[in-house]
Amino acid sequence: MNLDLMDVKSNHSAPVLADPAPMNNTRLGIHSSLYSPPGVVFSHGLYLTIPRKKTNTLDDFRSSSWLDAMKSSSPTHRKITKDSGTDLVSTDADVAYRNWMLKYPSALASFEQITNYAKGKRIALFLDYDGTLSTIVDNPDCAFMSNPMRATVRNLAKYFPTAIISGRSRDKVYEFVGLTELYYAGSHGMDIIGPVRPMSNDPPNCIRSTDNQGKEVNLFQPASEFLPMIDEVFRSLVEITKDINGAKVENNKFCVSVHYRNVDEQYWTTIAESVHDILKDYPRLRLTHGRKVLEVRPVLDWDKGKAVEFLLESLGLSNCDDVLPIYIGDDRTDEDAFKVLRVGNRGYGILVSSAPKESNALYSLRDPSEVMEFLKSLVMWKKSSPL
Repeated sequence: MNLDLMDVKSNHSAPVLADPAPMNNTRLGIHSSLYSPPGVVFSHGLYLTIPRKKTNTLDDFRSSSWLDAMKSSSPTHRKITKDSGTDLVSTDADVAYRNWMLKYPSALASFEQITNYAKGKRIALFLDYDGTLSTIVDNPDCAFMSNPMRATVRNLAKYFPTAIISGRSRDKVYEFVGLTELYYAGSHGMDIIGPVRPMSNDPPNCIRSTDNQGKEVNLFQPASEFLPMIDEVFRSLVEITKDINGAKVENNKFCVSVHYRNVDEQYWTTIAESVHDILKDYPRLRLTHGRKVLEVRPVLDWDKGKAVEFLLESLGLSNCDDVLPIYIGDDRTDEDAFKVLRVGNRGYGILVSSAPKESNALYSLRDPSEVMEFLKSLVMWKKSSPL
């Protein structure tokens, strides 16, 4: 089985620890108390209340395909054959990728088609960070954006409203990017700084504030009531994984990421079991899977797709026929955003991947270098377009 093909499933198909019981402080977590910060109004409509069977053993956990999913994020081992006496190199992976691109054509090769459709429309850009604007690195604390990419994104924001939507904490992404011209959504869209919405009434959990430049912005945090619980789970996961060589637990404010990129594969079962054992005591948290990372998130009907919709509305660009949103991302959590744009042909999703995988995106780019080339091309096209 080609394990990379297993990486295609949206996180909606992943096991979710949830129950339909009403929310109160005791239901937030078995160990937890005092989970209602003053002034916080939480929308109960955001809870995912689809009943699911909770798993209690590692065998149940293994049957849910999580260990297989962990393996599926490993790089594909390419089979290379060389013709004797020539420099010709052919790979099974290359053939599979070329065939895959028939379904998900290159956004660079299709640039004219994209811009022809964009004529007379207002483009809004939404970008993932890791694997899209920066390369995937062994140490997640070192995922710095290159200076050329930063300059490209800064220039992009001069011509198009641009937001970065990441699973990282919003503060961490801003630390990596350092551009005040952008809007930022961290924790898979559960922590958004965006423009003040054109409507008079702000939604619950939305606070008007000012950014570093003194500009009025909206701070939207639909999972703010979960903060103490997330901190508690973070401390527990740090403790339970401290003896696993290479494991790293990252507190992304409204979610916790357990990175196993540097963990020997023979210990991945231990990682999975450790995370699973902690979550048995937290029925209001769920486990999703990214690229060599397990992510613990609140059980909310909120994701990167919802974040895109929120930002479009904040920008005054929702329900407009002359708006073309473009979302570029590489991870399965980006599929929620791709799906939102695909429904009703609202916009274009562009998947960043060097290996075949099923997606809700319409186009593809191979890696961050192609992302940068595509963004530069958009700016050049905009500059040359008649007003």
